[in-house]
Amino acid sequence: MNAPTPLLNPQPGRKLSVVLRDLSVGNGEQISVGDIVSALRDRSFAPLMVIFAAPNVFLFIPGSSVFTAVPLMFLAVQLILGRPDVWLPRFVADRAIERAAFERIVTVSVPYVERVERLARPRWWPTSHLLAERLIGIAALILAMFLFLPIPFANGLPAFSIIMLALGLSERDGYWFAAGLLLTLFSTAFVTGMVFLGGFAILELLFK
Repeated sequence: MNAPTPLLNPQPGRKLSVVLRDLSVGNGEQISVGDIVSALRDRSFAPLMVIFAAPNVFLFIPGSSVFTAVPLMFLAVQLILGRPDVWLPRFVADRAIERAAFERIVTVSVPYVERVERLARPRWWPTSHLLAERLIGIAALILAMFLFLPIPFANGLPAFSIIMLALGLSERDGYWFAAGLLLTLFSTAFVTGMVFLGGFAILELLFK
């Protein structure tokens, strides 16, 4: 019986910043998620994770977390299942944004991505690529569920954790992978604390 094939290529491909810049250049007033997936093929997981997480970190658009969390959940589940490429349901793949808005996301996020890339390189990556991909998928799923919760000011840390995991995945850098997992634990504690405090405050108001 043949050993399972890792979801993504073992070696990193084009820099994530280059991929994002290339995607922002094109014709048409809109760009859909399906267009991005088709263009990237097996390199689409990390860029898509950054694209959907970035608005929650850099743009602070009210309510954006609810709309970006669902695609992130689909990506995370597929990382866990070890799919060879990205599949998204029609209602997600057809989601499109104005190209100007997409360019804004790229313009704001890419400088930060490039700073990390100067420090990142293939190193200390787990021998089992499938294990690393599935750990990232599990962490991203938990973080995406946090993003889906309408908790004010609690979206930045989970979204930034997803970006760090995506950068580790893109560059095959175990240091950023480990840092992303650690930040995931911190984000989990932070959001759980916010939920607990919010619930306690509501109960206090109800039974005051």
